[in-house]
Amino acid sequence: MSKYQYEDAVKQLQETGAIGLNDFKSLPYEDLVELLEEIKVWCLYANGKIDKLSKESKKKKKKKKD
Repeated sequence: MSKYQYEDAVKQLQETGAIGLNDFKSLPYEDLVELLEEIKVWCLYANGKIDKLSKESKKKKKKKKD
């Protein structure tokens, strides 16, 4: 069984529009903080349109570039 991560949470949000508290609890702290920030931006600037939610972690993108 793999760990629940940022990408899993985003996929779940895109499919169902919701995420459970147990899923939040199982996310690593860094992923949780990033996901909550992304949700805030998504709600404010994308009017909650599911297709506008970032599918990949921005922090992980930066690590790949380095």
